[in-house]
Amino acid sequence: MSEPSRLELLHFTRRVVMQQATAALRQIDRWIAAEERREAERRLGEEKRPPPPAWLLQYG
Repeated sequence: MSEPSRLELLHFTRRVVMQQATAALRQIDRWIAAEERREAERRLGEEKRPPPPAWLLQYG
């Protein structure tokens, strides 16, 4: 079996880098989706929060 040529090694390296970059982008997309869900939940919580009372009790 002969050693791979420089061109074959470069093609192999490119495939490895593409796989790693694709995996990294998928991870970043998951982080973005999770953050967007948290932001939507926070906004929904703020929208559903009851308004402050029109009056205030003060003691003493």
